[in-house]
Amino acid sequence: MARLADIIAANEGEVRGFAFADEVLAGEWLGHVEFDECAFENCDLSACTIDRASFEGCELRACDLSNASLHTSFWRATTARDCRLTGCDLHGSILRQTSFEACALPYANLTESKLEQVTLRACDLHEATLSALKVRRLRLESCDLTRTELFGTRLSGVDLSSDEIAAIRLSDTFRELRGAKVGIGQAPDLLGLLGVKLA
Repeated sequence: MARLADIIAANEGEVRGFAFADEVLAGEWLGHVEFDECAFENCDLSACTIDRASFEGCELRACDLSNASLHTSFWRATTARDCRLTGCDLHGSILRQTSFEACALPYANLTESKLEQVTLRACDLHEATLSALKVRRLRLESCDLTRTELFGTRLSGVDLSSDEIAAIRLSDTFRELRGAKVGIGQAPDLLGLLGVKLA
C-alpha cells in the first residue's frame, strides 16, 4: 500500500504538513480527506475518489488527477503546477486564493463551483464545463478555452484578451460575456458565434 494511503488511514483523513512524491493511488477510493500544508510531486491520483476533499495551503507539482472524482471539494491558498486534470470532476467545489499554472484541464467539470481570487495561467481548458460558476476576481491568462462550455457563468470584469476563445459555448443571448474584456484579434471568433463572417 502506498505511503499516502497509510498516512491517511493513520490520521483518520486529517493530513497535515507531509510531502509526498511518486505516490500511485490510481483508481483508489480514499474517503474524506483534508490536506493541510502538504506538498505533492509526481503523484498519480488518476481516477481516484476523495469525498469532500480539502486542500489548504498545498502545492501540487506534475501530478496526475485525470478523471479523479473531487466534486464538492474545497481549495484554499493552493497551487497546482504542470498537473493533469483531464476529465477531473470538480463540480460544486469552492476554490479560493488558488492558482493553476500550465495545467491540463480539458473536459474537466467545474459546474456550479465558486471561484474567488482564482488564477488559471497557461492552462488547457478546451471542452471543459465551466457552467453556472460564481466568480469573483477570476484571472484567465493565456488559456485555451476552445469549445469550453460557459452557460450561465457571468464573466463581467474578467480579461479574456490573452485567451483562445474559439467556439466557446454560451447561451443564446451571450449574456455571459457582458462586461468581459476581449482583444481586437478575437473579433473573428466572437463574430463567428453570431454567424457573421468578416469580409
